[in-house]
Amino acid sequence: MSTTISSTLKASDERPANARPYSVYVYPNIGRALMGSGNPYIEQLKKAIGMHHLAIDQSVTDKAFPEFLVKGLRSDMVVLNWLENLPLRKMGLVQTVVVMIYLRLLKLRGTTIVWIKHNKVSHTTKGYKISRLIQKALVRCADHIVTHSSDIDIPHSEKLVYLPHPSNIGPEAIAVPSKDEQPVIDLLIWGSLLPYKGVLEFLEFARKEPAMQRLKIFVIGKSAPDYWEQLQAAAGPNVTLSNKFIETDELTQLFNQTRFILFTYNKRSVMSSGVLIDSLAACRKIIAPDCGAFRDLARQQSFVQLYNDLSDIPALCRQHWDDYTLDYEEVCEFVARNSWYNMGQKIKELADL
Repeated sequence: MSTTISSTLKASDERPANARPYSVYVYPNIGRALMGSGNPYIEQLKKAIGMHHLAIDQSVTDKAFPEFLVKGLRSDMVVLNWLENLPLRKMGLVQTVVVMIYLRLLKLRGTTIVWIKHNKVSHTTKGYKISRLIQKALVRCADHIVTHSSDIDIPHSEKLVYLPHPSNIGPEAIAVPSKDEQPVIDLLIWGSLLPYKGVLEFLEFARKEPAMQRLKIFVIGKSAPDYWEQLQAAAGPNVTLSNKFIETDELTQLFNQTRFILFTYNKRSVMSSGVLIDSLAACRKIIAPDCGAFRDLARQQSFVQLYNDLSDIPALCRQHWDDYTLDYEEVCEFVARNSWYNMGQKIKELADL
């Protein structure tokens, strides 16, 4: 289903000595502070591309769409992320009309278009139909469609390139399992707390399910005030909630105290998760819905235990209660192979230099 990328690059000296550097533009070219929940993806992607002698502007802007219209035409390649979310923005309908025309203009110019498809569909129903139109245009116009999950079925599958989500950590960050550890947290949910991640539905289930009431559950991450109130109302007495961003040192301590890491994401929209990959640092078994990258890591590396319904979670906990660590060597090998540096190399291969 996915495109096989040649591991052999054309020698860089095949380009004329006086040729200008091959230029890549990444959209949206915004800083980490403007990304939802401080997501480092764009920042890391730009750095990774820059490591491979491709010309990329490391500056950022708060006017991402207008800059894209100008700099995209000057670039040899554009790498598009979350373009289908334009309908959610101010003047989203106008921007949608413009981008439909602009994508065809890029094709006529001969610009290589790479679309990184992060989600199956939008996490929200707002502007859903317009978002689908943008995605259909991207399928037609993109030269390559990169996904971080093999759980996808779209037309022009010859364009698909499956790459696991790059890891923000290296092998040195993986915790070495200890037989002497005594976890005090049975289930840990961490990362930004957003409605599509299904935490509220899980807490409502856990409050009513006797088997879940005996578990110590810890939920930590930044949440919007209205959603936070709902989470507090749904949490049972065995649930600890913390509404804040997690610093690296604190997260490491939580991992050391945890038996299982739990994901409750909406299967309808989710394909991949940076939080999932970062969770491998704990070297703990992960419990997650049967979809997207969770399914990939269950079948290919056995890092994840899958459930189809929340009611499956108690049985999975019982089954793996005394066998909750991952294979340390296997985790180290996986994060080393799926580094951001290697992601940058794959982007260069797509440029066919």
